[in-house]
Amino acid sequence: MFFAFRKQLRGRRIFGFIKDPIDFQNLDDFYSFLDLYQVAAILAVHAYHCGRLLQDCPVPYAVVFGGTDLNVNSRNADHLMMMTDVVINASVLVAFTESMAKHALTLWADDISEEKMQIISPGIGVMPSTSFSSSFHLKHLFSLDCEEPEIYTLASAIRPVKDPLFLVQAFSGWHCAENSKAYLVIVGPPLKDEAYYSSFQDITLRLPGVLYIPGLPQGDLQALIRDSSALINSSLSEGLSVTLLEVRCR
Repeated sequence: MFFAFRKQLRGRRIFGFIKDPIDFQNLDDFYSFLDLYQVAAILAVHAYHCGRLLQDCPVPYAVVFGGTDLNVNSRNADHLMMMTDVVINASVLVAFTESMAKHALTLWADDISEEKMQIISPGIGVMPSTSFSSSFHLKHLFSLDCEEPEIYTLASAIRPVKDPLFLVQAFSGWHCAENSKAYLVIVGPPLKDEAYYSSFQDITLRLPGVLYIPGLPQGDLQALIRDSSALINSSLSEGLSVTLLEVRCR
């Protein structure tokens, strides 16, 4: 969530905080924050993720749809109900592509108009770290014997919809049987689903050739992508748009 402030906006400058909804324990905590910092507007990313705070929100807000909102959460009746409240009361709705916008307009055909929907194509800043050595980092972190590992990177939060386990068995088999220099490096934080994360760790830890890093600074991650033989996207719900932009750092 991004918060803008009245005083700075009046001075034609915009300042704000980037906050995760889980930073607020309850609505009183959230409303106190809005009052304390005189919040003038909110930019919320993911209708469902931010939904519990935005229902009856006293401050104008815009919502940026995530693919998970439209392709996954919309199939759950309770999630859809919450998102419907959020969508109806939003000042502006943002989709990354025309197809996402059409999907949203179909889901909420009786609740939102085309004028409320804006399409803003995704973009990403590409600034890979010049001091980060992927091979040195992996050899140091995992005690690899390989002089120059052949890296295949999957950058993804660890949750079922991203399906980070999609290739691990096949890749490990390839590593053991044909190409011992090849390593699948999965980089990303766990998200909420503790049972899935525990299973993910159990599986990846016992598979040769599969390495897991919970997170890297953005510049280091982009350097890892730069040094990779391939960037992998295994998501069950999103397209390749952002992945194609990220891979341009090569």
